[in-house]
Amino acid sequence: MKWGAGVLAAVTCVVLLVWWAILPPALDVPGGREHIISGVTVINPGIERLVNQSIIIRDGRIEEIRARIDSDPAPVCEGCFALPGLIDAHVHTPPSFIVGNQRLFALMYLRYGVTSVRDVGQSDASVVDFAASLNDGQIVGPYMYRCGPVLEGSPPGWPVARVVDTAEAARNAVMEFADRGVDCIKVYNEVNEESFRAIRAAAAERNLPLIGHVPHSVKLGIVENFEIQHFTGIPYLASARPPMGWDYRDEDIEAMSDADIAALGEIFIANRLSITPTLANHTLRLTDSDIERFPPTAGAAHLPAFWTDSWKLVAGHPQGEEAVMRRIATQPRYDAIVAELHKAGVDVLAGTDTLMPWVVPGESLHLELARLEKALGSPEAALKAATVTSGAHIAPGQIGTLRPGARADILVLRDDPTVSLSALSGWTVVIANGRRYDRETVDGWLARYDAHFHGVLYNTVVSGLVSRLAKRFSHRHAED
Repeated sequence: MKWGAGVLAAVTCVVLLVWWAILPPALDVPGGREHIISGVTVINPGIERLVNQSIIIRDGRIEEIRARIDSDPAPVCEGCFALPGLIDAHVHTPPSFIVGNQRLFALMYLRYGVTSVRDVGQSDASVVDFAASLNDGQIVGPYMYRCGPVLEGSPPGWPVARVVDTAEAARNAVMEFADRGVDCIKVYNEVNEESFRAIRAAAAERNLPLIGHVPHSVKLGIVENFEIQHFTGIPYLASARPPMGWDYRDEDIEAMSDADIAALGEIFIANRLSITPTLANHTLRLTDSDIERFPPTAGAAHLPAFWTDSWKLVAGHPQGEEAVMRRIATQPRYDAIVAELHKAGVDVLAGTDTLMPWVVPGESLHLELARLEKALGSPEAALKAATVTSGAHIAPGQIGTLRPGARADILVLRDDPTVSLSALSGWTVVIANGRRYDRETVDGWLARYDAHFHGVLYNTVVSGLVSRLAKRFSHRHAED
């Protein structure tokens, strides 16, 4: 018995040592939340531009924005620009069994100037505590808002959804999530009309934004006060739903006439609808179709190697030359829909669908902004989507604008981002929830994470675990 106990103790020690070794290095969250950012041009996209200003931050909030005075500290950089921190309105957080990747994703968001994210369908219950740790300043990264589990009907298209097939179950789920402190409610493809109406009423009662996929049984003409994710419901206003398991298909977008697209604006305005289109997500998935023809983006190099294979288990991608060419050919059509909605006065938010194939945290929002620039007509309009508009939908008055009382989320840039979005890559300081992060520090942390997550031990231990468990999250056809 003593010999057996000794073996058990030794095995336990080895397991604990291996577990400790695969955890990412600890990063020190900055402590101070009082700063003066002086001598900057303040840009609130689509609203105002204020030259040679100083931003006074107290206890993580913007206390004042005023003209620079002689007693202010020296500028971070001469002639720099201050932009609200970027907001990614549509992300998914890795589940906890993918050891360390929640922290990796959080650091990568910060590296690309993303100071707020909204998790729109938690992968597992660990997201609740992870979001709290981010928001309390225990972990380096953005502020995280969350919708909790997706609400879905039968059969569920989202693998870890809460199934609600009756009005009573739907209402109870919303009330439960609200009591647990969610920031929004998300619905999915197969929710029936009775359940959807109950969800909508309960969400309104609890003052929670309702977002998600337009359920196929409900259709676009019935939803109201709703933030549509992707292009769900849009091609099916007057036609049959897509096959089971699909959110929407490229061929159905392709089949829409110019008149169909022109009619969307009136419907969106009348029903108080907005959209988070996740345009870049469409083309990023082509990497899974043919990795040689559509190579990964530069940011993918920061992710562990197992993602290359695991993404094929998690979500679908165009298969075969016909599907690939259709995906490419329909992108201008998607852009045209967003352009038409924007012209009609519809709110367009910026989101990426991070965690889907090759949608790299942080970097993908820059790619989304490039697509939005085409659709909305200018860099400033795209920036407004990722700041002012997304902030107004997610946390009005708290994020998305540089104003007294708002949370201090600020990007300090050397070049003017309203002239070229490439300026976003050249940030020198990011303030996230009042905490200052210098570019050199963040780059150094990411280099440490690169060494860790590409190490032999991490890849050996975690890759096998992920490949076995990823099938739980299989979501083959849908775009979310």
